[in-house]
Amino acid sequence: MKRKLLAIALITGSLAGTAAASSVTTGNLLAIDQTAGTSGEGVLFIDDQSSGIRTLFSDFGNSTQGPTGVDPNAVAWVPATLLGLLGAGQILVTDGSGGTNKEGALYQIDPIMGNRVLLSDFGNSAQGPVGEYPSGVLVAPGLLNGLLGGSGVLVVDPYAGTNGQGAVFSVNANGNRAILSDFGDKTGPQGQYPDSMAYLPNLLGLGGSVLVADGGAGTNGEGELFKLDPTTGARSVLSDFGSSAQGWVDPNPESTPVSVTVSPAGQIYVLVQELSAGGGGAVVKVDPSTGDRTLVTDFSDASEGPTGIAPDNLAWLSSGLLGVTDADAGPEGDGELFTVDPSTGQRNTLSDFGNSQQGALGSEPSGLTIAQ
Repeated sequence: MKRKLLAIALITGSLAGTAAASSVTTGNLLAIDQTAGTSGEGVLFIDDQSSGIRTLFSDFGNSTQGPTGVDPNAVAWVPATLLGLLGAGQILVTDGSGGTNKEGALYQIDPIMGNRVLLSDFGNSAQGPVGEYPSGVLVAPGLLNGLLGGSGVLVVDPYAGTNGQGAVFSVNANGNRAILSDFGDKTGPQGQYPDSMAYLPNLLGLGGSVLVADGGAGTNGEGELFKLDPTTGARSVLSDFGSSAQGWVDPNPESTPVSVTVSPAGQIYVLVQELSAGGGGAVVKVDPSTGDRTLVTDFSDASEGPTGIAPDNLAWLSSGLLGVTDADAGPEGDGELFTVDPSTGQRNTLSDFGNSQQGALGSEPSGLTIAQ
């Protein structure tokens, strides 16, 4: 689950077909499971986009693959076109409770063997301002610092910043950090729980904005979608999820936006998770100009496909579908990876993390991205 709990029960996931994949290739889905693997310390799976077959790629409890993890929660791919120093095709994973004093870590994983190195220790003040619980990582080739030889890497932490209202860090190729935007300061609209990001290029393909989903800001605390200037860190509100003036509002006041993605055509999709019992969640489409929202799919509506319980992350797939992880769905409750047709809202199960016939077993899939 994306929200940090006071105590996290680590459930050791049984592993079937644990041989590591030889490499990550273009089109592979990369899925983080927070509590699978050795000692329940998390796993990075490769998931076939067509068949849903899973292969264990990096076991965060296996020290032979590098520093071990605690609570890996989000993943990003470093594209081959990025003009930075990380190297093309690398994988980045945030760990909310890794690093010094369990204040978070950002790992870099090689795409051949799944071996890890610690890129940035969010508890080490020698690398910059410390974090509390980094929960999302974004690699944006269009960011200015990427074009100037930096890494183009941003990390969001919902508990960092002034009054613990969240912050977005920039991280360079040496792992050194700076705060790009402090959601608790008064230089712009304030946040409450920013915890996921996506990159929205402008129409000319140059520059653009960082979209940040905040699960606690806005009208009635039902969340907001911010636009963030990647150069200055200046914030504006694109969509207030508690305001009916901008369209769809979840009738469940406990709901919260937890993930955002952008299609190649610049269409914005936001995943909303209902935290109350029997939730289900939804995907909504957000107009990039007005912030107006329309419902795409309701995970509690069985007529649209298999239902969800705690959808956690979404990503745009090369098939033109949306991929959505759900930490608690599936017949065994070990999680599912759904696909959603953005035109019809119809859902299908791509990968059941409790089904050993689809590969290595999981227990709490969360972060999701595509290698491209």
